[in-house]
Amino acid sequence: MKTVVGSLRDHRNIVAKLDPRTKIALTITISTILISSGSSQSILRVCLTLFSLALLLSIHKISLFIKCAVTFLVLIGIQYWVIPYAEGMIKFILLAFVGIFMNMFPGFIVGYYTLFSTKVSEFIAAMEKMKLPRNIIIPISVIFRFFPTIAEEYRNINYAMKMRGINFSNHFFKMIEYRMIPLIISVVQIGNDLSFTAMTRGIDSPFKRTNVCVVKFKLLDILLLIVMVILWIIYFKEKLFND
Repeated sequence: MKTVVGSLRDHRNIVAKLDPRTKIALTITISTILISSGSSQSILRVCLTLFSLALLLSIHKISLFIKCAVTFLVLIGIQYWVIPYAEGMIKFILLAFVGIFMNMFPGFIVGYYTLFSTKVSEFIAAMEKMKLPRNIIIPISVIFRFFPTIAEEYRNINYAMKMRGINFSNHFFKMIEYRMIPLIISVVQIGNDLSFTAMTRGIDSPFKRTNVCVVKFKLLDILLLIVMVILWIIYFKEKLFND
């Protein structure tokens, strides 16, 4: 009995256990505000980028956090020490690349955090509380399991290639072939398996489903929602009075 209770216990920290609705709102807010322009854009970019990187630490993605942090530092270095001395087409390309990447990347990080920190049962329970139709909940719930499974399958293929001594330096075309073909086959099979699993669990049942997950807004969710409301007010204020 203790083993069963221990397996059901949620060992995630308080940030990873945010309400799925809060996580989705965070993804939409950060992506929209960073892609748009405004007078406080540089300040918001720094704050929201640091916040998105902190979310990676909350789900214990240390290596990914280091890679993303180094990437942002390199981009900042290019922005302040390379672009001012560039000219012509090279300057235009660097400006476009750095601007687009730095504005979009935090949104992808928050989306990654949302995808890998949310349980499918939590997401379904949250969407049912929002009274969304089943033809929206079912595909998105399958996607929530699809991408993590594909990432795990890609890692397994990568380990298999390393065990056989196949890498880009000595078998470039074989490396692409031996990675992509098994991955494409796995994508098709995993998609079918996840769809069958969802149907077996009765996700398409017309009756109301019960759920062991407790989905509700906690204090941290409320604080983040208040911050997001403030950010949206700043966003619309700049759009209305500066355009």
